[in-house]
Amino acid sequence: MNCVLKTRAIFLFSESNEYIVMSKYGKTLWVLAMLMATAATSLAQDSTKANTLFGNRKGQGRQPLGFFVAPGYQTKAIDGSASHLLLVRAGITLGNQWSIGGYFNTSLGEIRPKNETAPNTYLDYRSYGGFVEYTAWAKKMVHLSFPVLVGVGEIELDNEAGAANFGEANFFKVEPSALLEVNLHKHIRLQLGAGYRFVSNVQYRHLTQADLSGLVGHAALKFGLFR
Repeated sequence: MNCVLKTRAIFLFSESNEYIVMSKYGKTLWVLAMLMATAATSLAQDSTKANTLFGNRKGQGRQPLGFFVAPGYQTKAIDGSASHLLLVRAGITLGNQWSIGGYFNTSLGEIRPKNETAPNTYLDYRSYGGFVEYTAWAKKMVHLSFPVLVGVGEIELDNEAGAANFGEANFFKVEPSALLEVNLHKHIRLQLGAGYRFVSNVQYRHLTQADLSGLVGHAALKFGLFR
């Protein structure tokens, strides 16, 4: 009888220890599993962040909407004279690929067409409208962007005293571009590239559609909250 009781006690003690050990290891395995899941989630979130030249993004969520303002410089030959233009775009970003917004484009300094016969005159150029932009591989430090400007504009001859009384001419334009874009910082991007300006039929003095249409050089900085 004593032998049976001792055997029973040993069995219960062994079973109890096995339960304690299994319980301890079970909790440890559960904690390890939770830590691994947390680490995997963090890595997955980090993989969606954009690479930048001066450090990667930190602390940004995956909200779909952002915004930006992009002051830029353009240059184009008009009737044998170089034109220097200010282009300012502002809009919202939808995810990290599409952007829509508005733009304003105006001449900087004086454009002096070579075939203009009126003395002491220069050409003013203005345009405004909307744009849509598609960005490819936006999370990479160096990627591509394709904005398309659609708007209206006007040209007018002025002189030192103001309007030269030659009136003005209006036109419709479409200007697609292909730009190299660099993520300098989480809030700053550099754009360099070129586009082609298509202008509707226009006649002003000796200037025609062919003088206003053509290749356009482009450089800009984009400041904003990018997604």
